[in-house]
Amino acid sequence: MGTHDMHQEGRPVSEASLQHALLRGLIAPFADGELPREEMAAVEEHLPHCARCRSELALQQGISRALAREPTPEASAGLRRRVEWMGEPAASRREPAFRGSRVWAAAAAALVLIAISAGTALRHYRSVASNPTAQIPVLRDALADCRRAMARNFPRKADLRGLAEGLPFPIPVLDRPGVELFSTWKTTLAGSPGAGLAYRWRGIVVVQYTVPSELIRHQPLVGEALSSAGVYAASESGQGVVAVLADGSGTLLIAEVPPDELNRLIL
Repeated sequence: MGTHDMHQEGRPVSEASLQHALLRGLIAPFADGELPREEMAAVEEHLPHCARCRSELALQQGISRALAREPTPEASAGLRRRVEWMGEPAASRREPAFRGSRVWAAAAAALVLIAISAGTALRHYRSVASNPTAQIPVLRDALADCRRAMARNFPRKADLRGLAEGLPFPIPVLDRPGVELFSTWKTTLAGSPGAGLAYRWRGIVVVQYTVPSELIRHQPLVGEALSSAGVYAASESGQGVVAVLADGSGTLLIAEVPPDELNRLIL
């Protein structure tokens, strides 16, 4: 069934809207030169026709330029002497004019040191924030496959029987009010066969990946979260990611909503 024939809660969701949602999510890595050639070309073709994405690109490029600058220079010798003076005992300098001076001096010293280190902290924020998913092979591959599927507007039909053929694990299907399956495909995640399913829910697209349970269980960080809480949840570039184990398979859900909202869809 084509995507033009599908509706969510009485409202059509066009292929153009789906494609724009994906391309908008690619703007930040595009600005940093981190996209594969195919996705880079897709963004370059889209930009001349979309003022919103051009504005987003300009913003991301500005952030990248700011982060690429040299860190905040060290404090001058005079400033350092003043900071050190704030922490000296009263006996080594003139007695403060009021009893609260020591408290004020300690706070001022802390603020100065925070200001000195703020530039360096900003430089590392983006890489630290995106680091966990980059270290988890199945999540990294799932997010990349999701981007590719959305860029191509997804396969044109949902074929659960064909999807299950040859896969050695069950494929649970989301069955919730307002959740509509419209596309399925086979893929490979972290070197293992996987199943991809796309749904419409509340006007957005939710992508599900199903893989062998052992693959999910042995992923860095994910296995530990599943053992302790029964679910792994994270966010990546505005997308929520949730992983669970059920009925002999592992399931990942990806959508542009917070992870706690995706939890509601898990069977």
